[in-house]
Amino acid sequence: MFTLPSMVSALRDSLRTRLRSDAGIEAIEYALIAALLSAIVVAAVALLNPGVNNIFTQIAAQLNAAATAITPN
Repeated sequence: MFTLPSMVSALRDSLRTRLRSDAGIEAIEYALIAALLSAIVVAAVALLNPGVNNIFTQIAAQLNAAATAITPN
């Protein structure tokens, strides 16, 4: 049977173990790397936006032309 002092002691030991662990630090490092990569992707999309927009506009125009060509009058 669990007693309050034994539960408090187990909780304290568990917290000490977790605080000494490096897992939290690694998670922060991975989060910072993910944030940096996200910023790079956003910057790349912002720089390529005019070119990408032009490509999609050309594709849309060709699809419209193809749809118009096969649509019976």
